[in-house]
Amino acid sequence: MSETKNSSLLNFVANLTGEQYLKIEEDLGQGFVRLNTSEAERRQAKHDIQSMEDIVLEMMRNSRDAGASRIFIASTKEDNLIRKVSIIDDAWGIPAELHELIFEPRVTSKLENVITDRYGIHGRGMALFSIKQVADDVELVFSTPGRGSVFRVQTSTGLLTERKDQSTYPTIKYRKGEPIIIRGPHNIIRTVLEFNLDHQDLEIYLGSPSEILATMYYLCAQDKNSDDGSKSQDYKIWRSVSQAKSAAILADVAERRLGLKVSVRNTQRIMSGRVDPLKPMLDTLSNQKERKEPERKVDLLRSEPLARRISQEDLRQLSGIISDSFRAIADKYFMELSETPEVKAEKDCLKVTIKVQSKGN
Repeated sequence: MSETKNSSLLNFVANLTGEQYLKIEEDLGQGFVRLNTSEAERRQAKHDIQSMEDIVLEMMRNSRDAGASRIFIASTKEDNLIRKVSIIDDAWGIPAELHELIFEPRVTSKLENVITDRYGIHGRGMALFSIKQVADDVELVFSTPGRGSVFRVQTSTGLLTERKDQSTYPTIKYRKGEPIIIRGPHNIIRTVLEFNLDHQDLEIYLGSPSEILATMYYLCAQDKNSDDGSKSQDYKIWRSVSQAKSAAILADVAERRLGLKVSVRNTQRIMSGRVDPLKPMLDTLSNQKERKEPERKVDLLRSEPLARRISQEDLRQLSGIISDSFRAIADKYFMELSETPEVKAEKDCLKVTIKVQSKGN
């Protein structure tokens, strides 16, 4: 087929179905085609994001590149089917006229300063586009220059995978005073910790929507009570929680401005100080270091069979008790012990052997 006929055919299909449905730019013959740019981008995007952990990672990289110093990540799961994550940062923010465009391919603020980290190149303008291709919903809840950004993402766990264990912290080992993750599920917690270890200048919080909101409320209260009033003049979007005068207003601000769905009952508990604020993720590593030795001892104890923890002296004492108790029963049946009862400890049970003979033998 000539190039003219190819072009005519493609134009005909485009006119019938619309350009967005046209996947090929050129039919090369014998089963080969040249994909158009949008179709190639769509296929690559679905490869880039293969799990919920990938989404969280890309959002943190976006916040980092936009100059964030604090990142709040609220994660919750509904009916074991829907994962909802809100990411709030104090970065530069996005102008209103670009709110829709940022989800299109190749849209980036990094014209020259492409960043390469352990995860690869960042700055192609494909992260948000890739997330949009695989998520049920991704929304820019709020963003404006100077105040930061709020994104909300929802996925179906049946369509986009995630680690089943989302509550276990990874095991940390310290080498020359530096924490290193050596094992544990590659869940959201580990994804955030690994990223934070690479960027220790970032203050990252991870928890439920109620915990994140309580942390924001606590941080604002701390700033008000500090001698330095400069932070109270910081108009980052997450600080809007400090303006809420009632639990109902706080719940409304949390959902409309911060992408956090928290009940009025829980906002009442937050305002009365009954929900503990989160610690920064890196501080949780310090707590693990303090608990490290006792936890190791407990694990060693659990690895030993239960019955074998009993000393030989206690086993002999138990044998004597059995011997005394059995004599009262044996007299009824004209029998007696032929030797002292034997008590053996075998894994998780005790085996008692009582040998008897007719009385008077």
